[in-house]
Amino acid sequence: MPHRRLLLLCLVQCGVANGFSVQPQSPSFLPERSGLDINSNPSIGPSLVQPYTNGEASTNVSDGTTAIILNTNARSVTKDLEPLAASIFGTSHVFCTTTEVEAKQAADHIVQNLQSYKLVVPVGGDGTLASMINYLCDSIGGDVDEAMGKLPLIGYIPLGTGNGVGSVIGCRLSRGLARGTKRRKRKRLEHIMNALRRVGQGTLPKSNDFEVVEMPMMEVTHPVDGQVPTPRGDLCFFAGVGFDSLMLNDFKNIKAWSHKTGILRDFLGSVAGYCVALVVKTLPKCLVRGEHNIRVELTSNDPDCVWVDHRRGDMVRPCGEAKLYEGTTGILAAGTSPFYGGGLRLFPFARMTLDKMHLRLGRIHPVDGFVNIPSIFAGSYRDKSDRFGCLDFIGDDFEVRVQSTTAAPNSDGRGYPFQHSGESIGHVERFRLRVVKNSVRFVSFLKPRLERDD
Repeated sequence: MPHRRLLLLCLVQCGVANGFSVQPQSPSFLPERSGLDINSNPSIGPSLVQPYTNGEASTNVSDGTTAIILNTNARSVTKDLEPLAASIFGTSHVFCTTTEVEAKQAADHIVQNLQSYKLVVPVGGDGTLASMINYLCDSIGGDVDEAMGKLPLIGYIPLGTGNGVGSVIGCRLSRGLARGTKRRKRKRLEHIMNALRRVGQGTLPKSNDFEVVEMPMMEVTHPVDGQVPTPRGDLCFFAGVGFDSLMLNDFKNIKAWSHKTGILRDFLGSVAGYCVALVVKTLPKCLVRGEHNIRVELTSNDPDCVWVDHRRGDMVRPCGEAKLYEGTTGILAAGTSPFYGGGLRLFPFARMTLDKMHLRLGRIHPVDGFVNIPSIFAGSYRDKSDRFGCLDFIGDDFEVRVQSTTAAPNSDGRGYPFQHSGESIGHVERFRLRVVKNSVRFVSFLKPRLERDD
């Protein structure tokens, strides 16, 4: 966690203020989303979909209403979680996934048994959560808005790096798991999992300290002039371009290099790898070559879109025209979740309405960013000057065109690094963010609102 805090302090100081660029070693472009036919590849068979089993008889087995998805690539998903989950939920309902193929097949199995599964629990980071929801909707098929409405309850256990959504639903396990004895960690996680099992079985009494909180997702698509829009994009809770996407792209390249060469593979694939990417690659490019500014053109398709006037005490004002902003910025990011990860409340207006996202442009000077680190983390920072160093918009449909202010943002001059859910996705020149109609229903670990105090 100290490494994560250090990283996010650097993000606020450099990224929210200016952002900076990257020179990837090998350009990666956004793949087309397509269904997976396991019958088309003989090496991919039902064996990959089989849930975890250790051959031992499980105790306290659930009635099959809860599915657990353990992403073994996540930072804090360790081997001892597999038998723990199996002992609580039953071996036939715990799925350990390492590859994209395994995750998709787990989603297919759950969708085929939607009448049985009342609760699905992804265990991992924000990327794990978003990916599993995407796979579930893909398996359900049809219109994405309708598919979202058919999802079961989601009981997210955040064991990744940033865990932004975990802060919203009140499940903050990372810090708890980082302290204390192994036995204490296991007891804490077992308590959470048992609570989720009772939710899945519908046995939680009304007086229990758990409730359901709804949060919408954004659909990311990449329009191209003269081409038919893609039928479905990626679903996520936050996305953007600028410092964060550039640093994540550097981290992705460093991690790929370490896996290829075998040098410091575990170290560079951990949280420390983010700091290495920041110090070794991204900061030098920012300071030496000035690859830290992007030029954007921001428009909205939402007639009810508003901007937040910090000078007037966060008064919301109608935007009027479709074009909202054109110029340079260090970061352009949007989210339906207030938290970006690691406690950074980058989108304080994200849940001010039920069906909108918060889009933020960060244009403040690096010195201002450094001085205001505490308030930026808390989500209370406001730029009340006429320089408009921080522009905040609330709407449900935005479109962005982006280009580098330097000669070559990547090796062949196409696009700019883009991220969603804390993962580097590829390079884009244009993208659209749209709030999906139906929200995800999360099991919350925060107490319900106080209604009476005797």
